[in-house]
Amino acid sequence: MIAFEGSSTGMKFVAAGLTDVGRERDHNEDTFLVDEALGLFLVADGMGGHRAGEVASAIARDTVHELIRDGSASSRLDALDQAIRRANQRVVKEGQANRAHKGMGTTIVALITDGDALGIAHAGDSRCYRFRDGALQRMTRDHSLIEELGGDDPAVMAALASYSNVITRALGTAPDTAPDVRRETVKSGDLFVLCSDGLCGPVDDAAMQRLLAEGGSLDEICRRLVTEANERGGPDNISVVVLRAES
Repeated sequence: MIAFEGSSTGMKFVAAGLTDVGRERDHNEDTFLVDEALGLFLVADGMGGHRAGEVASAIARDTVHELIRDGSASSRLDALDQAIRRANQRVVKEGQANRAHKGMGTTIVALITDGDALGIAHAGDSRCYRFRDGALQRMTRDHSLIEELGGDDPAVMAALASYSNVITRALGTAPDTAPDVRRETVKSGDLFVLCSDGLCGPVDDAAMQRLLAEGGSLDEICRRLVTEANERGGPDNISVVVLRAES
């Protein structure tokens, strides 16, 4: 459990995470991190042949963790931004140095405690949601062909159905890849969900809102969400981290 440093609200976070291979893949290229003491939480969804995706996601996870743990930046959100940029450089370097890892990459979505708020950073189509007062809100916009050309417009989505998995930004794909970052204040009782597209693909927002509203422990919520994704086909690896703000 982490208390926000310098916060007058006394806000704390508790968190849990879970990953699952799903029903159609033979190995898991996702990873996640929950470090309550550091106030750092992330999900990364790797991609690439010969299991290179799991290498890319692990490099991203470990690099961000290392640089936040050992860094001294005055701004927590700036530190997260810089750590993800550095993770991108390491994934690119590994892809260039090792032929078996050529072309690998990973999405990332991360939260970091920042005073009386959370810093949110992401690259790719792994998402952050907030569940507040019974309502679910998506806090990130996918870096994907569909969302960049038309968002949730049904006509655009139908026309681009065969390109639904095309990602326009991910770590490892270009030397200068950077995350989108934002800062959000929190209130007691807020739930934040980080997930790979193996969860938010098959489980739509209405179903996710219903499952979160059922309550229970954070471990139970994670299991419930993963189970739902598998019951809807489990077409991809499934990873989720759930945080709760408590006063």
